[in-house]
Amino acid sequence: MMKLKEIASTIEGTLFGDGETDIEGIASMGEARKGDITFLLNRSFEKYLADCRASAVIVGEETAEALLAGRNFIRVKVPGLAYIEAGRLFEAVFEPVRGVSPGAHVSPRAMVSSEASIFPFVYVDEGAVVARHAVIYPFCFIGREVRIGEDTVIHSHVSVYERTVIGKRVIVHAGVVLGADGFGYIWDGGKHRKIPQLGMLEIGDDVEIGANTCIDRASLDKTVIGRGTKIDNLAQIGHNVSVGENSIIVSQVGIAGSTTVGKNVVLGGKVGVADHVTIGDGVRAAGGTGITKDVKENSLISGTPHMAHREWLRLQAYLKKLPELFDRMGKIEKELSRGTEHDRD
Repeated sequence: MMKLKEIASTIEGTLFGDGETDIEGIASMGEARKGDITFLLNRSFEKYLADCRASAVIVGEETAEALLAGRNFIRVKVPGLAYIEAGRLFEAVFEPVRGVSPGAHVSPRAMVSSEASIFPFVYVDEGAVVARHAVIYPFCFIGREVRIGEDTVIHSHVSVYERTVIGKRVIVHAGVVLGADGFGYIWDGGKHRKIPQLGMLEIGDDVEIGANTCIDRASLDKTVIGRGTKIDNLAQIGHNVSVGENSIIVSQVGIAGSTTVGKNVVLGGKVGVADHVTIGDGVRAAGGTGITKDVKENSLISGTPHMAHREWLRLQAYLKKLPELFDRMGKIEKELSRGTEHDRD
């Protein structure tokens, strides 16, 4: 429990109302009760204010005071960012036991910090390095010469193949496979011959990788996931791909080998990217987009094959009119057919 004025100070907002109000938790507008603080992320949620029972509300600068009459509220510049800071105040902090569990296997040739946390049923192979405050949960495989940075958390059932490098403060969710062989074969006339996958995978600091995502190592050189990039569940990133800093890759995205994705790129759900494509910095691709060739920086694209989003919207409008156009053309054909028969007579 904390006072409302303490929360206002933490999120650097302007307090209106009783700063001595006790706040016990944080909740959505629909679920909030007395003792909770809630948040108004944008004006579309203002209609829920009348029925909201929260003891206080975090609002943006554009929210009219008339809508907040009689309420305690904190006004901030960016409600979403303020919500993150407020949420951390109520977040349960789990401090894992430091050290290696007797139920884990750690090679004598591995280097594991005494301040790391290695849970039961973890396998750490020879040459691996695990830095201080890293946490590895049960049933993880850490291969030869893998390097795991400080404060990185690897959840259960993750497989990290040999020579993969994982930076600091990385979060790897359950079921992820890092550094598996890239999908590369050559047909020799009678069978598919596997191309040796001799490269590695490097993951930068502050990356988050969602559950059951797979990122392949390079056939040569390295696959790279840039600092601060966030990857959703069930994504597939092929060999020799390079993803720039602070990009967002949403669920079920597939990126084929040797593709370069720039900084601050957003790939919506189910985006597919062909191999050997370059996607410029700041590109935004709507869900389901099929990217088949290079994309210029700061482009907004949609459709398959991809095109400018405005062009795609125009085509969708045309598609809706096709049944009507088909009927009109049918009528015109009938009239033309009647006219031809009349001329023959």
